[in-house]
Amino acid sequence: MRTLTCLLLLTLTTQALAQDSTKRYTFKEVGWTITIPADFKEMDSVQNRRSMEKGIKVLEESADVIADISEVKTLFTATKNTFQYFTATLTPFDPPKDGDYKQATKELKEITYYTFKDQMPDAKLDSSSTKITIDGLEFDKFSVLIKVKDLTLTVVLIGKLYKGYDFGISYLYMDEQTRDQIEASIRNSKFRK
Repeated sequence: MRTLTCLLLLTLTTQALAQDSTKRYTFKEVGWTITIPADFKEMDSVQNRRSMEKGIKVLEESADVIADISEVKTLFTATKNTFQYFTATLTPFDPPKDGDYKQATKELKEITYYTFKDQMPDAKLDSSSTKITIDGLEFDKFSVLIKVKDLTLTVVLIGKLYKGYDFGISYLYMDEQTRDQIEASIRNSKFRK
């Protein structure tokens, strides 16, 4: 469970403090290559760590859990602006030691939903779960639509137990254009199998 909380932490706290960069990333641990949209900027590791630490505090207070991110490896975090970004992480996950992955994913979804509900009591929330395929691999996808007054945000968590890791992708968007950019990057990414 503790290893899955990293997606929620980043979702709650990512800020647009980044440097200009358009990049194609390849991650040998999972054999994954992705190209970031041109108008997204890479967040540096120091800012990313600060954001995660802020997220830990929010998560622990809202969900009454203790989060351990010591083994979380952020592959990248890219921001378009304060409310629109995406990130990918790897966290070692060993089912005999860490428990059932499906159960941990279910708990992550519940914690995500109720943390937003707790942090945004006036918001209307709706969630959905589905499966998606990225380059022939099936992933779990969880979305939370958040409406606060005239503002609509959608948070998406995508995850899979892959090559000994909880491989997670999360993103937040406010408009269809940004959603389409992020989802095209994810859809067009490749895995070396």
